[in-house]
Amino acid sequence: MKYSKHAKQRITERGITEKMIVEAISKPSQTYYDLTTGTTITFKKLNKKHLLVAYSKENNETKIVTTFITSNPQEIINRKLKTRTWVKIK
Repeated sequence: MKYSKHAKQRITERGITEKMIVEAISKPSQTYYDLTTGTTITFKKLNKKHLLVAYSKENNETKIVTTFITSNPQEIINRKLKTRTWVKIK
C-alpha cells in the first residue's frame, strides 16, 4: 500500500492506523466512486463515528489519497450524491 504525502500527513494528525485503513477498504460499511477524481471512497463504522478512506488502484497497488474520521458521514454522502460527484457502489 502506498500513501500520498497528504494522506501521510492526515494519518499522523488524526491518529489513524494502517490496520483501520485496511479494514475500511476490505470490509466497508459503504462504498462510493468519485466521478471527478476516479477514487474509491469507503466508510467504516467505528463505534459512533465513521472512518472515510479515499483511495485509487495504480498498477495493482492501492494508493491512499486521504482519510479522516467523521461523526456525520451522511451529510458528506448526501452532498456528494446530490451534486452527482459520487455514485454508490455498495
